[in-house]
Amino acid sequence: MKKSFVILFVFVVGMAVAQIPRESGLLDISAFPMEKTDLFVNADLLLAGEALHYKTFVQDGQGKTSTLSKTAYVSLRNQNDSIIFTHKLQLINGVANGDFFLPSTLKTGVYKLIAYTNFSRNNVKDAFSQKAILLINPFVRTVKSASSENEINLTLTSEELPNPFDSEGTSVNIKLITDKFTYGVREKVKLTVENITGKNQGNYVLSVRKIEPVIAEIPASRNNAISSDLAFLPELRGELISGVVLSGEKVPVANQVLSLTIPGKDYVFKMAKTDRHGRFYFSVDEAYQAENAVIQLNEEGLESKDFQIIINEKRFDLSKGAPSNLNLDPSLKKWVLERSVQLQIENAYFEAKRDSVFPPRLAPKFYDHLGKLFVLDDFTRFPSVRETFVEIISLAAIRGVGGSTRFLVNNEYDPKGLAKFSKIDPLVLLDGFQVLNNSELINYNARDIKSIRVVNQPYRYGPKLFSGIIAVETKQGDFIPLDLDGYSKTFKISPVERRKQYYSPTYNNSNVLSRIPDYRVQLLWQPELKNEQSGFISFYTSDVSGVFQISLEGFTDEGVPISVKQFFKVKYE
Repeated sequence: MKKSFVILFVFVVGMAVAQIPRESGLLDISAFPMEKTDLFVNADLLLAGEALHYKTFVQDGQGKTSTLSKTAYVSLRNQNDSIIFTHKLQLINGVANGDFFLPSTLKTGVYKLIAYTNFSRNNVKDAFSQKAILLINPFVRTVKSASSENEINLTLTSEELPNPFDSEGTSVNIKLITDKFTYGVREKVKLTVENITGKNQGNYVLSVRKIEPVIAEIPASRNNAISSDLAFLPELRGELISGVVLSGEKVPVANQVLSLTIPGKDYVFKMAKTDRHGRFYFSVDEAYQAENAVIQLNEEGLESKDFQIIINEKRFDLSKGAPSNLNLDPSLKKWVLERSVQLQIENAYFEAKRDSVFPPRLAPKFYDHLGKLFVLDDFTRFPSVRETFVEIISLAAIRGVGGSTRFLVNNEYDPKGLAKFSKIDPLVLLDGFQVLNNSELINYNARDIKSIRVVNQPYRYGPKLFSGIIAVETKQGDFIPLDLDGYSKTFKISPVERRKQYYSPTYNNSNVLSRIPDYRVQLLWQPELKNEQSGFISFYTSDVSGVFQISLEGFTDEGVPISVKQFFKVKYE
């Protein structure tokens, strides 16, 4: 029973996380420290077929790392504010990173990469951070906007590229030192990072990329403010799913219990209750892989047309502003052709150069290790669920027929069913979905059921008390309730982006990689450079010659921005 009270506590605290009308006066945003985001990218100018890498930092009003929010959102948008992608990221100590492969369907133009948290949207002046991304797609004909007020010109530079002996940056204490200034192709580079401990301790991103011979007029960041009639609180433990239940007359439906299911073998199940304004909140801190979720009304007595479930959106519209035309000078033709050929060759060997994706850290079910688990293959199989309960499931039973059929658990401390909780129904789950229509489980093919776990003691989960739990899992784990148009709503949901170990080859005379073309211009992307990594870092050059830039960017623990750059040259011998 102790575990059930802990779950209740988490839910009640999670209810404080919400977005509600400012004029309601129910919350004082000033009670929380302000939050803002910052963005770093691997490049401002990219071609279709490349990967856009990014890292976001979340800070408080004093510029120090904020650990308030646990979820961040990064979105790429075109000039019409159409969303190309939105990534949901788990914040760990106020930072997160991700990447996006720029497909050949995108048009040449200026895009906006923005980052924000649910709570940073309260920041009137800095609701989000943004970076302008210039994209060249040589495979799609671009139609320029006739009404454009901004012209961004890309030309081939006539200036000399940075000298490998030069270095730049805002900090003279942190140093990037390579063992040489000039390397051959596929040669090992030994990089030493000095002085990122002590007062320089913080969180940084390390990027090594070729400097392209292109002059690009990157537009300055525009207004980062948004206005809203809603107040937003931080997602303290994970993702917040909230909304409102309305009646057919658009009146809030109060005190109605709902359940949330994010299906899959790693399914997530939550319960909540609407407040007097019809609002509900689910706080989800578990990992999941599904892209759809279902909310079911738990209470009886409502007709299917008597209510409407509305889910709050995390996205918001940006001011479109004046469109910009991206003009490519004819002198860039040779460079664009060369890079596009290199990218096509690189992408042809994608499978051999795939990034390593870390598996998600799955949380155990809330009822794990409670009650008794019946694995049906350990017993003689019976054709129906009712027979299975009679012959195998000794801790639970099915009573009644037709519409009066109900499940019950056999509590060993109350064998005669005299206690008050014995009249309460158990929580019945089928692949994570709450069974509200008992006939769906009773009529299910028993041979497709993998296991049944029974907790035959009273259990409080969220706002409701149950006489116990009957959790059924099928072999395929793909059950979906039939009457989803009744007391439920299905909606799209995106899982948190998986963390990666980015590809970085190691060359020797015997490995397979030595026989594969290597046209990388991004030699290294290390978004989680830790203080203990101060010292020796190694990577290999590719078959691409030119001047490369080593860039270390981030913030110290005191919120001081750091930017250090070093250069080296790669040439054919």
